[in-house]
Amino acid sequence: MRTKAIFLILCLLLLVPFQVYSQEKIRSTYHAKVQFAGHLGFLSVGAGRSFFQEKLETDLFLGYLPEKIGGDRIFTAALKATYVPLKPIPVRSLDWQPLRTGLQLGYTLGSDYFAFEPHDKYPKSYYGFSTALHLYYFLGGQVNFTRVEKLSRFGAYYEVGTNVEYLVSYIQNPKYLGPGKIFNLALGVRMKL
Repeated sequence: MRTKAIFLILCLLLLVPFQVYSQEKIRSTYHAKVQFAGHLGFLSVGAGRSFFQEKLETDLFLGYLPEKIGGDRIFTAALKATYVPLKPIPVRSLDWQPLRTGLQLGYTLGSDYFAFEPHDKYPKSYYGFSTALHLYYFLGGQVNFTRVEKLSRFGAYYEVGTNVEYLVSYIQNPKYLGPGKIFNLALGVRMKL
């Protein structure tokens, strides 16, 4: 329960607006997202803010993986921070952001998952990793329909990412785990509010 409270507080802190930056208010915008895959479940919805002229985004996501697809019904929550280091490239009526990178802290909800290994259930270091808390790293891009009249508030994004546990497992056992097993693809739609 304590871990869930800490996770919730971190989420709220990142979504609270920055009040002052060099004596001026930071210009920020709100957005909503729908994402397929990407360590957030089969489908997830999120809301967040963009800061520093859309160079930094923070999002709070809730995801769902149905039992028919994953074997178990799983709900997730995640806090995601995305950095956009390059200016968008105009391509006809679109703006393409070729590089977006970031971190995602995910939490799997349910009594079957734990943030800290319970020593009364398992021998010390039996798992080695948390089964509820996961840190992900991703790279991707986004296409904004900036100059398409009815779609100007929308963008579509793609991300390739992995989590820390997969990377460590790959380093320890590269013959069994290939890049196709540790990386995944996420596809999403972003709408400015």
